[in-house]
Amino acid sequence: MKTLDSRTALALLAGCLASAQVGKVPPALAAIREQLGVGLIHAGWIATAINAAAAMLGVIVGLALARLGAERGLLAGLLLMGTGSALGAAAPDGMTLIASRACEGAGFVLVVVAAPSLLAAAAADDPARRRRLLTLWSCYMPTGMGLMMAVAPLLLQRYGWRGLWTANAVAVAACLLAAVLLHRRLAERAGPRPPPLQMFTRARLTQPAFWLMGVCFGSYAATWFMIATWLPSFAVEHMGYTAEHATWLTAVAVGGNILGNLTTGPLLARGVPRWTLLVGVMVMMGGLGWFVFTAGYDPVLRSVAAVVACSAGGLLPAAVMGGIPLHAHSPADIAIGNGILMQCSNLGTFVGVPAIAALATALGGWDGGRWLIPLLAGVGVAAAWTFRGIERRHDANSLTGSPAATLVEQT
Repeated sequence: MKTLDSRTALALLAGCLASAQVGKVPPALAAIREQLGVGLIHAGWIATAINAAAAMLGVIVGLALARLGAERGLLAGLLLMGTGSALGAAAPDGMTLIASRACEGAGFVLVVVAAPSLLAAAAADDPARRRRLLTLWSCYMPTGMGLMMAVAPLLLQRYGWRGLWTANAVAVAACLLAAVLLHRRLAERAGPRPPPLQMFTRARLTQPAFWLMGVCFGSYAATWFMIATWLPSFAVEHMGYTAEHATWLTAVAVGGNILGNLTTGPLLARGVPRWTLLVGVMVMMGGLGWFVFTAGYDPVLRSVAAVVACSAGGLLPAAVMGGIPLHAHSPADIAIGNGILMQCSNLGTFVGVPAIAALATALGGWDGGRWLIPLLAGVGVAAAWTFRGIERRHDANSLTGSPAATLVEQT
């Protein structure tokens, strides 16, 4: 059986377009600040406004899609993303741009919760294929974001940041058209009807494995996006880079994340515990992230630290996304687990990026704000260590062939 068909290819493409809406902002922040006259903190909210809706709606969307279907969620998400990008292209001021980014954010969360659920359903009878598809899905953020940051300088130079927003709206609209044309085929290949809404109990929302992996993902996302968002302007202002070279540095760092994503599967297959990967990533990112924003060190060393932190950090999203089907008690719980992951990760991004800017402003520079990074890493380490006991019990149940452990094969 082929790994990709029209259904899975569409889900992966939609995810890359969703992450592109995140990646288009860092290279354009300087132009936006100059044209709209916004400050550093306001610029941070523009960068993370897309994450606000995801931070608030992740669990709700997961519950809704478990009942209504991931295909409909994907269509609605693409529509909202395209509309938000088009409105942003015409935004006259910073507040309007933030509002348009919130619209994009609503579409973003629909896409990133629906797409992995579609992928899991497409390989419901083939666990090996499902693992491959979810590994590919874990690359959606660095792939779309990295490609967008690579082409953004060319579009910005020729058409400005409004042209960049317009180009994204057109790309999303094209994907939406393809999704509409394929919708009947997707509906025909969908799985059985999901359970009624009243069957979603409190127990399904309080599965500790989902929330602990979500906390780890949130701590990781906050640090990763701090680096990815502020590195272009930070490298120009404090490391002596030109704007073009700073954007390319960030694109390399973001694109390198794909290597981490693809490395997770082989490490897990060799018997490395999932919780060990989570702890290792948080410790590494806490130390290197702190170093990146530390004054007085060679810019080349700090550039290498940024690339290594963003690249090796890719082990974590692949580990937690692949862990959702394994710890789900039923097939319907996969969408709920994905919603929890997205809510936690986007909450970390939404709060973390402007928080480090606020600390840097209040404490007189990035040397003060950098201490937020190891603090967040400590939270992630604590959650991963707690998850360790759950993972060991799950592995023990799998070895004994308990009914709870075999439910995963039905997903």
